[in-house]
Amino acid sequence: MILCRWFQYLLLFGVLSPTMPLSAQICNGQLGTNIFPDGDFGTGTAVIPGTDPGIAPGYNYVTNPPPNDGSYCLTNNMAGWDQDFGWLNPNDNSPNPLGYMMVVNASYDPGLFYERTIGGLCENTRYVFSADIFNLMSPDANNAIQPNLSFLIDGQVRYNSGNVPNNASWITYGFEFTTDPGQTSITLALRNNAPGGYGNDLCLDNISFRPCGPFVQIMPISAEVFCEDDGPLLIQAVLSGTNYPNPAFQWQVSRNGVLYTDIPGADS
Repeated sequence: MILCRWFQYLLLFGVLSPTMPLSAQICNGQLGTNIFPDGDFGTGTAVIPGTDPGIAPGYNYVTNPPPNDGSYCLTNNMAGWDQDFGWLNPNDNSPNPLGYMMVVNASYDPGLFYERTIGGLCENTRYVFSADIFNLMSPDANNAIQPNLSFLIDGQVRYNSGNVPNNASWITYGFEFTTDPGQTSITLALRNNAPGGYGNDLCLDNISFRPCGPFVQIMPISAEVFCEDDGPLLIQAVLSGTNYPNPAFQWQVSRNGVLYTDIPGADS
């Protein structure tokens, strides 16, 4: 049974959301819209926002970069920093030149460096939890410690990134899971597993939480023109994927493209 509005729109009207490369690896179907917009850390004109966002338990927020071990900051431009750590200067992983990313100088002791609770979830529904990670150490830093992250849900480790290579590239890590019956909120967390010291420094961006539904095509695909006096036009919803072995259907109609109402009996 598909109960949530996201899936209604996906199934009924063929609203297809763009997919990120991760979908081909994890989501056997189609990724929906990210329901966690705070995960891109926002935008702003200040190189480093002056207010601690309070998202890293046990870490200190700094406004005078670079952050030392056990500290972090948000920034939209590392190129102007006065730092001698040998870090690279990546841009925020988006087209927005003012977009913020999170820069973390991992603590000597492994522990959480990101934690947030989100609500408004659909119960008994598949989601993909992912994040973009950039190893700040130069590719020629052969002896540098590589970041190694665990993804937690409600305090339980559900996925591990393995060592994040220092290849001067953003890499998307993530996994798929299903919410429990009656579960409408979760706590997301990221944990540092590697020790501090030379290396284990990273940027974090685009933490996302996206529903994973079946791929939908509304047939006919080509545009059809018909008049009021013409015969009926057959419209079919074609699903592919193994997300739901027995999905429920409910067709709806809209006369203004905004408000949709159920068509009685149109459930096949």
